[in-house]
This record gives sequence, structure tokens and C-alpha cells, in this order.
Amino acid sequence: MARLSARDPKALILAERDGELVGTVIAGFDGWRCSAYRLAVHPDHRRQGIAGLLLEAAERRFRELGGRRVDAMVLEVNERAQRAWEASGYHREDHWRRWVKTL
Repeated sequence: MARLSARDPKALILAERDGELVGTVIAGFDGWRCSAYRLAVHPDHRRQGIAGLLLEAAERRFRELGGRRVDAMVLEVNERAQRAWEASGYHREDHWRRWVKTL
């Protein structure tokens, strides 16, 4: 988080309620790709529209930066997260697979 804050402090979007942190999303933009990471809402505050508001804030940031398309990685086994993303208008692209290499 320290490196993110130093590099792009506006990428971390927080949701607070009565002074309590209830949700987060990272809205990363590298000048070309808009990437939403780590969308999370505290279990006691789910199903209240907070995830949708966080994604709206991320999308607003991306538009202001000139972004045109948002990517998000969602675990195959996390059906709750898939429903949340779908409810905000996102869809799965089955023709892509993630390739990784640990450094």
C-alpha cells in the first residue's frame, strides 16, 4: 500500500460510513489500461450498494484520465464477487486467460 500511495495516491478509493472503513477498490491506470483490483466490502455492510458506488468512483476516475475500458480479475470460485461485478455491468471474457510469472 505504501508503494501504491507513493506512485498513484488517487488509485486507492475508500468507502467510509460513520468514520468506519467499509469498502475499498484500487483503480489503477497506466496511461492505457484501466484495471480495477481488490474490490472489497466489509461483510457487515454488503448488499447495501457500496461495491457499486466504489466501482462508479473508479469508472469516473478512469474516464477523467481518458480510459475507455476497465479490466478486473475475478477468481473462478468466487461466485459472490462474480455476481457483484455482473450487477455493475461487467461481463466475463472467456477467450482470455491470465499468464503470470513470479519474479
